[in-house]
Amino acid sequence: MIYKIIRPIIFLLKPELSHELAKAFLKYLPNLTTLFCFNKKYDNLKNKVWDIDFDNPVGLAAGFDKNAELVLILSKFGFGFIEVGTVTLKPQKGNVKPRVFRLKKDKALINRLGFNNLGCNLADSNICKIHHYEHFHPKIDKTILGVNIGKNKETDDYIHDYIELLEHFYIKSSYITINISSPNTKNLRDIQKQDNLDYFLKEIMKVKRDLKAKCLRDVPILLKIAPDLSLKEQKEIAEIVLHHKIDGLIISNTTIDRNLGLCSKNKNEQGGLSGKPLFDKSNEILANFYKLTKGQIPIIGVGGITNANDAYTKIKLGASLVQIYTGFIYEGFSLVEKIKKDLSILIKNDGYKNINEAIGASFNNKN
Repeated sequence: MIYKIIRPIIFLLKPELSHELAKAFLKYLPNLTTLFCFNKKYDNLKNKVWDIDFDNPVGLAAGFDKNAELVLILSKFGFGFIEVGTVTLKPQKGNVKPRVFRLKKDKALINRLGFNNLGCNLADSNICKIHHYEHFHPKIDKTILGVNIGKNKETDDYIHDYIELLEHFYIKSSYITINISSPNTKNLRDIQKQDNLDYFLKEIMKVKRDLKAKCLRDVPILLKIAPDLSLKEQKEIAEIVLHHKIDGLIISNTTIDRNLGLCSKNKNEQGGLSGKPLFDKSNEILANFYKLTKGQIPIIGVGGITNANDAYTKIKLGASLVQIYTGFIYEGFSLVEKIKKDLSILIKNDGYKNINEAIGASFNNKN
């Protein structure tokens, strides 16, 4: 309610400025965040994925907290997990401003940020502070923390970047997301092409095996893919991720498709579109990959979630977990708790004991 009152004021500001002010509010006035925190637990939302116990399936997608500055504060809003980044090896400013655009009538955003972040060393330092705090406060729940990694814009060897980042964050993360699907870094999506992806994942998983043996810990490696893939490309990627035994998929990143019935004045801005218009498109890709991988690879569903029904739709299509971002911007701090409460009811009303029974229901009930 409070957010809905102040949102029109926030939306008078440029999107990137309002985002920075929101981050400053969370960072420097943390006690005020308790006004918005309702971190209730629901037994039927608990799920174990990759041998990790999630209190609930609702996570924060990468992009909101690029440098892992706000994790401890954000965890108070009831998220089941938080993904930071995208983090690159070296700091980079990203693309020229303006680079974020609201599509208010469509409940969407277009961004062409270009992996702007302060680099892996700062993110590493912030993550160490999180672990230090949690170590000395054993009564609080440990944050399930994903780190989303990407290549620097000007790198000559993108595989080197990803391997260095993988080695950097492996022991410090609950899971690591390989981001090769942002439309805002030139040629990044080319890594998704069949031959490139096969060799790339071969090298990535070779490093993971070495790290697993060295650290005595199996940290899941997830691949975040684009929603703008042809069915042929989807089939090729599914075969490759199964062959290399990738631990999970995040479906999907933002889209460059503009044939989605957009009506806002910023609809033709270049960049990746997120929010409500992405919902159906991302769901189609999600359902396809659940079928193509025969449900063998856990999927995090992202794109257009603004309520519990949206989250539940993705779960029934095959998502083990979901993430929100743009919906969080439009609906406010209380969105996470509202999704959890309503999702718990939806699962119960459908006769499922827990979320695990509901995963893939739309597909499994037809077969």
